[in-house]
Amino acid sequence: MATINASVNITTDIMSGVSINKEMVMTKAGTTLGLENTSGLSAKTVQSTTAFKLFGNADATTLKASKVYIRNTGSSSTNFFYIGFGEDLDAATVETIGKLYGNDWMLIPWDAVAATSHDIYAKASTAEAMTLEFMAFIE
Repeated sequence: MATINASVNITTDIMSGVSINKEMVMTKAGTTLGLENTSGLSAKTVQSTTAFKLFGNADATTLKASKVYIRNTGSSSTNFFYIGFGEDLDAATVETIGKLYGNDWMLIPWDAVAATSHDIYAKASTAEAMTLEFMAFIE
């Protein structure tokens, strides 16, 4: 059985006594068995503000466990990638998850339903060269 572990360590000087250290074993839906597949680690460099698809429902098994890792490999504090569901990211009609600035990353569960409304897209805030790293962990 494969095992995929994820861990996060958060410390801060904003508030005393805050130290979060968590580990998660990525498991199949409704079981204790580990996820066994990935999309493979990919990187995409863009020089456009046109949205592009990172993951679609064909990349995972519908109604099964999936996790998505995405990281902005840059270091800019002003340029970012929008991450969300749908091509018109940052528009009022599309669900934008958030913005990843330089060195920001995210690890989220993903519900890959049959509808394309759950496809995950990215869109750069600038036409300057920016690189996004991404991977799906799937059942």
